[in-house]
Amino acid sequence: MKEYFSQIGILSNSEMDVLSELTALTRLRKGDFFIKENQVCSDLVFTVNGMLRSYFTKEDGEEVTYCFTFPQNLMTAYSSFITGNPTAENIQALTDVELLVIKKEDLNELTSSSSNWILLQKFFAEEQYMALEQRIFSYQKDRAKQRYNDLVKQQPKLLQEVSLQHLASFLNITPRHLSRIRKESLTSD
Repeated sequence: MKEYFSQIGILSNSEMDVLSELTALTRLRKGDFFIKENQVCSDLVFTVNGMLRSYFTKEDGEEVTYCFTFPQNLMTAYSSFITGNPTAENIQALTDVELLVIKKEDLNELTSSSSNWILLQKFFAEEQYMALEQRIFSYQKDRAKQRYNDLVKQQPKLLQEVSLQHLASFLNITPRHLSRIRKESLTSD
């Protein structure tokens, strides 16, 4: 985690030490939930290892996957974390996961101790915005095959560890369409 924050370059070494002291290690088994819809999220987590899936459930019961979280990344139910309102999402472990957890109240206290914590929060808000914008543009602009190929380049491990159903949902296509795209990609290599 320290290496992750060092690369961002906002926090001093002593601030990173304080952050480390405030985190607690927790483990989720495959299938366990970090948070379920209608709960309030008051934790920010750093994924040490394992993979998480964020999804919401439509009225007809269909699960729509919109995010995967990989090792060495921060994650939370962001809108709930910011507002204190219940979340509409579920975040579930796709594999066994180790997480370093920091409580929102601890983070809030840190912001009063140094402006670096405010800069860090701004950095993460901007990162979230850019990821969301990129995702929306991709859905609007790119064909499904391009979204799949981009995903293969960015996260090849994802294709080995995530079910076809979750991948198809993430790409906003049917599992059958995804199978066709994968077959075409294999024959064109």
